[in-house]
Amino acid sequence: MNVVTVELDSRAATSALGAAIGAALRPGDRILLSGDLGSGKTTLARAIGAALHAEPELTSPTFILVAEHRGDLPIWHVDAYRLPVGSDALRSGIVDERQQHGVTMIEWPEHLEGIETAGAGVLTVHLAAGAHDEARIAVISGARPDLRAALDSAFGPKEGKRG
Repeated sequence: MNVVTVELDSRAATSALGAAIGAALRPGDRILLSGDLGSGKTTLARAIGAALHAEPELTSPTFILVAEHRGDLPIWHVDAYRLPVGSDALRSGIVDERQQHGVTMIEWPEHLEGIETAGAGVLTVHLAAGAHDEARIAVISGARPDLRAALDSAFGPKEGKRG
């Protein structure tokens, strides 16, 4: 599996990662965002949404589970934090056929069963705390070659490690 680790030294760097991801997304793409509470998943999702000109601006959909947004592509922003681990994404209506026409971002995907977690249109980003309060480490895997090329262009191999 192709994995890149990127050190993000600030909230602005996390937003730059989101902008790079958002600029390369296509209909049907899915971004799986994992990490501890406060690791920056919603910050990253908000930046991806901004790159897609989301209206309204993305916020955490924790209490509604799925928020739909207009933008360059339709956007579904899912937060599965409040769901029990093993929840059926299809049966609960979190994932449906409309999402093939837009972009779906899922925070806490490890709580869901029945979602595709691999494939050309799936990008997995795990965020972890870095060296200081605003620093994050992003471990990125999957995605189409053109999306990976966009990330390499934005962050370059000198800032990340391939494993």
